[in-house]
Amino acid sequence: MYETNGFESVNKSLSLSLSIYISQFENQSMGSKRRRSVIAVIFICCAISCLNFISSDQVGTNHRDHNPWLCISDRYIMQSYFTTRTSLGDSEFRDYLLLQECSDKIPFKDPNIVSLLQHRNITGEGSHRHLLTSIKLLPLHSQSQFNELVIVERLPLGVFADPFELQNLQQRRAFRDVSVFGDTNLELPSFRSNRSVVEIHVEISSRDYENENGEISVKLPLHARYQPLGDSGYSRVEFGEPDLFLCSSHVPNQQHEQRRCLVLSIGGSKTETGSVVWEIPAGIRSHTEYVSVLTFVAAVLSAFSILVASLLSSKVESCKHPKQS
Repeated sequence: MYETNGFESVNKSLSLSLSIYISQFENQSMGSKRRRSVIAVIFICCAISCLNFISSDQVGTNHRDHNPWLCISDRYIMQSYFTTRTSLGDSEFRDYLLLQECSDKIPFKDPNIVSLLQHRNITGEGSHRHLLTSIKLLPLHSQSQFNELVIVERLPLGVFADPFELQNLQQRRAFRDVSVFGDTNLELPSFRSNRSVVEIHVEISSRDYENENGEISVKLPLHARYQPLGDSGYSRVEFGEPDLFLCSSHVPNQQHEQRRCLVLSIGGSKTETGSVVWEIPAGIRSHTEYVSVLTFVAAVLSAFSILVASLLSSKVESCKHPKQS
């Protein structure tokens, strides 16, 4: 489930460095005892490094060969995460998923379900775009116990999803269920905001299971925040892959009943199908002085025009009253 570097590349690099050290020490004029002691120290250091790498690799790949079960008692997977946390961290999110794993090992009826991220792109123009994601599940079975595909979008800094807009889409049945977690303040600029998460539930019907060429497409509306000043005039916002889960239905009004979710994939920082980038216009730092001067002049002229307009209107009113009398 988690990506790590290969042990073979580390082993080759350690062997190469070891051979270099040995050749250097053999070329030097030193006693045989000193060479033996130094070589022994090098072997010990290499062994410790290998053990540390193996242990860290095992911690990060406990579920690489199989998809783990998650037992979720809440309506949303991210709901209990943000009850104890105010911000989103990728490492904390992975640790959170490990804590949600089911303790009982019930045999899985669909052991070969694989998710394929077919297409992912940003569409639209201006500061309001759509993140389009197409997902294909292979192989699928009509008797599967899962009827929900849960997509967790961990949005990067600089963009946000409007919860009210998503609620309207849910009412029009674009999604089965949707919710926004994290920083939901829509007015904050990018440099003062935190990351937010959108959890989307898509209903899977029997036709989705039986159609081998079928894809599940989700269009998520996103909006750009005010970006910090830069040198290029654009702020580069890059999207990672979404987190995908297959879940059973949530039963309302039954808090103690846990729903089971199968982890299909945990998204990384970059997509395998290519980086999805949104270049958002931002202010140029070198233009700050010019913008400040123009803004000040415009404010002064506006205030002066308002003052002149009020004086002229008062004179016109004073001229009208004598004529009426």
